[in-house]
Amino acid sequence: MKKQLLLAFLITASISLYSQKEANVWYFGNNAGLDFNSGNAVALNEGVLRTQEGCSSISDENGNLLFYSDGINVWTKKHELMRYSNGNLANDLQGNPSSSQSGLIVPNPEDKNLYYIFTVGTDFIGYQPYPNNPGFKFYTIDVSKGNGGEVISGPINLSNGRDKEWSEKVTAVQGKDCKEIWVLSIVQDTFYAYKIDKNGVDSTTPITSSSSYYLRDKRGYLKASPDGSKVALADFTNDGIGRLVLYDFDNVTGKVSSNGITLTDEPTDGSPYGVEFSQQSTKLYTSLYHENSNSFRVFQYNLLDANIAQTKTQVHQEQGYRGALQLAPNGKIYASIPDRAYLGAIENPEDNATDIQFTSNAVDLSGAMSSQGLPPFIQSFFAPVKLVNLANNEVLNNSNQIFCIGESYQIQPEKNNPNDTYTWFKERKEIAKTRILTVDNTNFGSGLYEIKIESNSYCKKTYTGKVQITFEPKPTINSIQPYIQCDFDSNPIDGFTTFNLEVLENALVNNLSEVTIDFFETYDTSFSSPINKNNYTNLTATNHSITVKVTNNATQCYQTDTINLQVNPTGLTSYSNEYIHELDQNASNPGAKFSIGTNNGFLDFSLKTQQIINNSGGSLSEITHDFQYYRTAEDASLQINQIIPPYEDDLFTNNSDVYVRISNKGAASCEAVGNFKIFVEKIPIPQGNLNNIILCVDNPRLSPQPHTTPLNADTGNVTDTYKWYLDGKLIPRETSAIYYANTTGEYKVEAYRTHPNITSLFMGYNTFFVKESNQTLIVNIKSVDDQDNPNNNKIEIVVDGIGDYEYALNSTNLSDFTKGDENFSYTFTNIPPGLNSISIRDRNGCGIVTSNQISTIYFQRHFTPNGDGHFDTWKVLGVNNNYYDVIKVQIFNRFGKLINEITDKNHSGWDGIYNGTSLPSNDYWYNAELINSNGKIRKKTGHFSLLRK
Repeated sequence: MKKQLLLAFLITASISLYSQKEANVWYFGNNAGLDFNSGNAVALNEGVLRTQEGCSSISDENGNLLFYSDGINVWTKKHELMRYSNGNLANDLQGNPSSSQSGLIVPNPEDKNLYYIFTVGTDFIGYQPYPNNPGFKFYTIDVSKGNGGEVISGPINLSNGRDKEWSEKVTAVQGKDCKEIWVLSIVQDTFYAYKIDKNGVDSTTPITSSSSYYLRDKRGYLKASPDGSKVALADFTNDGIGRLVLYDFDNVTGKVSSNGITLTDEPTDGSPYGVEFSQQSTKLYTSLYHENSNSFRVFQYNLLDANIAQTKTQVHQEQGYRGALQLAPNGKIYASIPDRAYLGAIENPEDNATDIQFTSNAVDLSGAMSSQGLPPFIQSFFAPVKLVNLANNEVLNNSNQIFCIGESYQIQPEKNNPNDTYTWFKERKEIAKTRILTVDNTNFGSGLYEIKIESNSYCKKTYTGKVQITFEPKPTINSIQPYIQCDFDSNPIDGFTTFNLEVLENALVNNLSEVTIDFFETYDTSFSSPINKNNYTNLTATNHSITVKVTNNATQCYQTDTINLQVNPTGLTSYSNEYIHELDQNASNPGAKFSIGTNNGFLDFSLKTQQIINNSGGSLSEITHDFQYYRTAEDASLQINQIIPPYEDDLFTNNSDVYVRISNKGAASCEAVGNFKIFVEKIPIPQGNLNNIILCVDNPRLSPQPHTTPLNADTGNVTDTYKWYLDGKLIPRETSAIYYANTTGEYKVEAYRTHPNITSLFMGYNTFFVKESNQTLIVNIKSVDDQDNPNNNKIEIVVDGIGDYEYALNSTNLSDFTKGDENFSYTFTNIPPGLNSISIRDRNGCGIVTSNQISTIYFQRHFTPNGDGHFDTWKVLGVNNNYYDVIKVQIFNRFGKLINEITDKNHSGWDGIYNGTSLPSNDYWYNAELINSNGKIRKKTGHFSLLRK
């Protein structure tokens, strides 16, 4: 950015003296003023002008103030009111300080004493004595009369009967030459152009141009471009429909193009008010007021672009009301925002929008205040006198011009009148009186060059211009040996082959990053067709010369030299092939469990170089020769895509070709070219199993543990050797393909392979997972009888082991087993009375264990002897098996009388009859004693109900 700002400063400094000094003093706002005679904007505070918007001022050709106006009053350089020829004060001109451009002062092209003030009024009634729009008028002033000037005529009405409709816009620009000036204004959809020449203002025959755009409002600025080719108007409105419109202008005929280009989009952008062109007429700026955000905005348009409207770019925004833009003699564009103690400035208007620097407080007004307006001038005052390079017509005053040491340049101004006087200065000292100046680094050298053009024609004007010239050295090209290339293409003896000229660049210059290098055929003296530097075929067999051009990127100074190319017939030497093993894709993955071959690998080419040297019989060494490796013959020829360390980055698949180029050390010469193949061997990948392999052990586990399970890692190659690891630790002396594992854990196996052409073993690996399991041990079985409901009987079992267990009741069928919530316990419910057994299965396949039979009994709570087959008798359920040897059950009525006794475990039960009589429904009591086969006695007392239905 600092470099860009410096360049912008040099541009504006070089332009400043081209400006006519008639625009060097400004008065505007509330007692504000600026003086540009020093080259910088210096605040003035002796002015008496106080205006809301419109203002104008004019100086003589030496930059001395003549007079200024707000459109109603005219003040002399002594800040006193000017008078009419009749002695009356000139305080009633028909402009208005509330008009955007209330007045514009234009000099007579050939009479330095005569000036014209063109005024436009406004509909605003706040200023007297003209409450209504008076239209477009002009007055003539003779500065040689009176005490600082006198209004000698006016007002002359230019409105053509359209006074009340007239806009607040007026601008002026030079015509086809210095003897004509066009003053331009607009009403609604019609432009009026009035020509001024030595005879004054042609007020009777204006040039009118119809516009396709119809003004929505009268407010806003009108400006012509300094070169007279464009006109732009800002149509400021309060209702969101105003626009900025750009037209073409013919400064020979005074015609404005009918179809203007609309450039803004209200209300998105805001309403345009100020408008201005850059000094070179390449950029257009407008200032807008955006009501919703209460902001002052500035947009830039690139007039060199084919689609100007699409180049719209906002370059500044700040809080504030509408304000004017005005180009100054120093090349900057100043911006006025009402009620500020300073002016803003676009510091570098010629630059692209992204590089624009807008300074909000660029000029302190020394206690005065700005308003909406700034004084307009004849835009041609700011048009630079262009200096051009005679050799190519390049305009030099757009930048600090870089010339090259050793070259001669001819500079001339675009103005060319043989009657004019041309004087050249360097650092303000006269060096020549000629229109064309020849400059080189020995006669005048670097410095600030100025030309003074004194017109001896009817205009009698003086034009000045300057350009900063800096002579810079040309790049230095190092001397190099001929570029010798081996001819090993399809015709190795024809003397033609390909060259990669880029390989010469590091040797040609010492600062490659600062220059651009191009190569040309020697006959291309205009350097119009650079040759393909990285794939060039010589035009002449065996020996050929080309030109190298080295250009400094910063200065564009260049140097040339000749390079000799030489082609040597060369056969392709065959070198021994190389064998490598493929890489393991999982080599860099610490969590990987097995190898994956990549089908490619790398070769250490430093070892190949040593092999070639060892076989050369002493003719080659790394001290005297460079060895370069490539994948293709074309790459080797062009020396592109070289295989360089680290070689691990260059991977080769099986049966790959490699070319080696051997050249003399430090020289662009090819001595020999050979090739060989690379073959890639597969790494051995042993078998593995990432699923658990079950090892069934005893329960409880024996020590030592006698059982094993085979792990087969065989690769299919009988010469491979193996290493086995358990949980990361090497298992000593285990080198076979099969290992018999006798404990749980993670087993890693590495398979190693040898190859006669590969110096070291190469390896692949895999993994097995072994998990121990066993049959269960029954720890406890608990049977729970429910006296109320036989369906609630349950059996709880607890086991132990290292397996994964599931349970079944009275079955060993696999489909009957169930996995419980807990591995080592299970509860069966709804147990039927009688004998039951539980089977426990290891889901890992280590077997089934079945418990002893478990007795479950139930003492009925009631019976209904009605012959329906359901509880027709009362008995103890679940005892009719071989679990119990003795059963004795006594039944009593409620009075304790024994009414029945059951001693047979297969007895069908009491039917409710006592001594042949059916007993009634009632509660009865029992006393039971059960003795199992082990002699264990179980006693039970309770009651039940006899229900007759």
